[in-house]
Amino acid sequence: MKVRKPVVAGSFYPSDPERLRTYVEKLMEDPPNLEGSMKGLISPHAGYMYSGYTAGRVYGLLMGKDYRRVLLIGPSHFVDFEGYSFGDFDLFETPLGAVKVDREAIFSFTEDRKYFDGLPHLYEHSLEVQLPFLQVVLGDFSLVPVVYGRVSSEEIAKLLENFCDGRTLFVISSDLSHYYDYATAKTLDGYCHLWITKGERQAKLRCEACGKIGIEGALIYAGSKGLRATLVDYRTSGDSGGGKERVVGYGGYAFISSYSTT
Repeated sequence: MKVRKPVVAGSFYPSDPERLRTYVEKLMEDPPNLEGSMKGLISPHAGYMYSGYTAGRVYGLLMGKDYRRVLLIGPSHFVDFEGYSFGDFDLFETPLGAVKVDREAIFSFTEDRKYFDGLPHLYEHSLEVQLPFLQVVLGDFSLVPVVYGRVSSEEIAKLLENFCDGRTLFVISSDLSHYYDYATAKTLDGYCHLWITKGERQAKLRCEACGKIGIEGALIYAGSKGLRATLVDYRTSGDSGGGKERVVGYGGYAFISSYSTT
């Protein structure tokens, strides 16, 4: 079996399994109270010391939930390519163990070799950093891993339409603005919040999320299913111990069929 080995363990998150599990459990201790059926989420993909609290807040919402599969979608940071790739791996490994790729479901969707290039996955962190959270909160599940390059949001929406069923969770991996000063970042990221949660089309133009195509694909899918997105947590690297001259924004959002916040 071909295994995609972790590449950012020890840098983005702890490489020691016990320490990693304890860290993730701690990050998920404080989820908000949301009502409704949760279908998906948007989570950041930076090092845990910066974006881990935001990720923990959204993943904490999964406690006690039962999903058999996760469709995990993230942007390519290192390989420029057209379309998207499921990779050619049978397993994705982290220090907490291996997650089985649902290759049967993927092959039922397509057997075109252009969608199975392993290179975009090889050094990509946008999927990897989500897996320890999923492993801790869900335990046993299968994975449909998608890294995308130059692709339309409509194509991402088609993936969601195909793979999402009653027991499949979708996760869109994305950070928000990059390397602005603290005040500017908060203003720009505010446009992302308006676009994602309120559907304001003009705000979309000002949102600078690195996973914007994936987010837009999720919003197209959500609109067709009557789902709404709510902001669960927002902060920047300047709120998490970094300087405030050049920050990165992190937003966590949940897609649910109906909700209220208490």
